[in-house]
Amino acid sequence: MVRKISVEWHYIARGKSVQNGFCENFNGRMRDELLNETLFLTLAHVRREIAA
Repeated sequence: MVRKISVEWHYIARGKSVQNGFCENFNGRMRDELLNETLFLTLAHVRREIAA
């Protein structure tokens, strides 16, 4: 028997990044500490760096 669970969507309004501060903080730190500092050569290189 399969139970179906419904999930209600809550969209973040455009230009209202403060509605989800955790994700915005993570994305900013990922960009500052990894993406802006590293020149990636291959997809495998990206995956290794992110895993590290």
